[in-house]
Amino acid sequence: MYENLLTVKDLFVKYKSYWYVYHVLDGVSINVKLGEKVGLIGESGAGKTTLLKSILRVLPPQGKITNGEILYRDVNLLNCSKQQLLEIRRRKIGMIFQDPLAALNPVFKIKEQMLDIIKYAHENSGMNKRDLENIALDLLRDTLIPDPERVLNSYPFELSGGMRQRVVIAMALASARELLLADEPTTNIDVTIQAQILKLIMDLVKKKGLSMLLVSHALGMVRNMTDRIYVIYGGNIVEEAPTSKLFKDPLHPYTRLLIDSAPKILSSTLGEGIKGNPVDYRHPPSGCRFHPRCPFCDQEICRRAKPPLIEVDRDRYVSCYLYGGGT
Repeated sequence: MYENLLTVKDLFVKYKSYWYVYHVLDGVSINVKLGEKVGLIGESGAGKTTLLKSILRVLPPQGKITNGEILYRDVNLLNCSKQQLLEIRRRKIGMIFQDPLAALNPVFKIKEQMLDIIKYAHENSGMNKRDLENIALDLLRDTLIPDPERVLNSYPFELSGGMRQRVVIAMALASARELLLADEPTTNIDVTIQAQILKLIMDLVKKKGLSMLLVSHALGMVRNMTDRIYVIYGGNIVEEAPTSKLFKDPLHPYTRLLIDSAPKILSSTLGEGIKGNPVDYRHPPSGCRFHPRCPFCDQEICRRAKPPLIEVDRDRYVSCYLYGGGT
């Protein structure tokens, strides 16, 4: 038995365009334990989706992993055989993508797309087409879709946003037998059914005994669905803590500002947001990538050297010179 199901160590990812190189992930390290629900929060463009796609090795052609390790149990996904990688994709890890319209092919019916994934996940099982259809119907029923037979024979554009997202969840569950990666699972869904989708995901994760890595910038969602949280800014992990501790007492200046800027139901004013501009990955700042926006940056070392992620309390880590680590 392995304590960590997934371990990402010192991961660097860059993207190349015609003119520029974008240095996105800058030494990211995270882990997900067996049965654990982990959150990854940060602003849009912080590198959250890039990290998830790196884990599954589905980065776009212009993206490249330049250094690091991604361990699934004891298998390094960056240098394992193609067969090992395919086996883990088939039977171990499933992913709910951010945009269901982009995840579904508009010219094929849901049945064709689901059966392809189920057949892929049950390769060499000897199942016939009827068996695969029954599994597809069961997966749709698991996501509480009414009239799954009709949905199975529909095109994506014939379904509502909520229905499409449920289909994407069902497809992810076809291969997620140990770990579910959820990338902003309610981004394109009407606010009136977001709570239903979140409850559905949590119920299915619990029912199937899955570990989960949930990526979002919706803080309330992550607070209610996770045991532990990583905070990412500009491709760097800046804080790690149990969920309850992080929201009760955020340590890193970015985490404090991120939580303070979230809309409050009982507040009469809107959050001001975080002043300054996000990281320009073409020319990221030296030292701490948050220092140009940090209200506490008054040390030369913040501009000169990247702060290490140090343990400041039990199960609490922060990457900031306010808490030591300077040289």
